Amino acid sequence: MKHTFITAEGTEKTINIPDEVLMQGRKERLSVKETIERFLSDEGYVVDPMVEELTEKAKANGMNTAGRAQGEKKKRKAPTRKPDYTKRAIIGIIADVVKEMRVSDLTPHDVEVTNIERVISFSLGDDKYELTLSKKRKPKK
Repeated sequence: MKHTFITAEGTEKTINIPDEVLMQGRKERLSVKETIERFLSDEGYVVDPMVEELTEKAKANGMNTAGRAQGEKKKRKAPTRKPDYTKRAIIGIIADVVKEMRVSDLTPHDVEVTNIERVISFSLGDDKYELTLSKKRKPKK
């Protein structure tokens, strides 16, 4: 859709507004006039003095668009895991079984639980092995 408007300098300017923009405005239940005004503002054809004032104020305070000071990074929370006592019990039982087993005249040595809920490592002869326990998620319904 072609739209003609008066610029801040007082000259007439005609622009083409994409149909997608108008359709998006309809989806958001905006009138055609409101959709056009928003498009002109977003594309920088028209400057709203209040928006300009607030933008300058935010820049003067050193704020970026996320509300943090410039150069300040968002702090990431360290993930916390709940202990899974069932997995710990299973790993303990498997570790005991590995310590007692014999494979063709070889006995495992250096049996170690490297992750209390997940991994057991051991040596058998000159070879090193590792058992990893994984818990599957419940299927979605």
